[in-house]
Amino acid sequence: MRTVWLVVACCMVQVQNGCALLNLVCGSEKLDDFWTATVVEEAPKVRSGLVLRVGVTASGVVIVPEMLKEVDINGDIQMTMIGTVKCEDLTVVQLQEKIAEAYKEFYLNPQATVAFFWDPKMETPSPWGTVIVQGSVMRPGQVNIPPTRDLTLTRALMFSGNITPMGDKTKVLVYRWDQEGVLRKVTVNIEKIARGALEWDITLRAGDVIWVPESVF
Repeated sequence: MRTVWLVVACCMVQVQNGCALLNLVCGSEKLDDFWTATVVEEAPKVRSGLVLRVGVTASGVVIVPEMLKEVDINGDIQMTMIGTVKCEDLTVVQLQEKIAEAYKEFYLNPQATVAFFWDPKMETPSPWGTVIVQGSVMRPGQVNIPPTRDLTLTRALMFSGNITPMGDKTKVLVYRWDQEGVLRKVTVNIEKIARGALEWDITLRAGDVIWVPESVF
């Protein structure tokens, strides 16, 4: 939330007072610099509120049929025979290994399968994170990143109801923290994307913030 509120505050300062503050905290607006300065994505981690599909076999025999498990407020799931399994901040691979290790007390060569389960129609957070769309769009707020992690700027705007008639399509801002802890921004002309400049249709990452300013005309 710190990131979101800081970025939104910066956006509001820019709208009201020009670029004075943003020039102090943000890197270059060049698209190449924006790409090269960003952090390499890590595998998503298990956290409270997410839903997992979990199953266990041993020597080719199913001992726990695949079922959906919601991660509780403590970051745990409950499994047959082994009870509570703490899984907060683990990747699905790490959690598979942890569950399989626990079942070795009862079975030879147990193998666990764990995968994120997410239905975009469900009101649950995406395991792959969200982006924030603010400003002159029809439905400002969070947009979930799909499993394919191919959410682009134009798709995020579409999921937010698109830019309002008062929005400035030529100066859409995208904010992202880089690996040095610097808040980067780049200004995108959506009309340029519509004319074929697809390199500007940025593939978004978890934590990105999009700000659509109002047109001055």
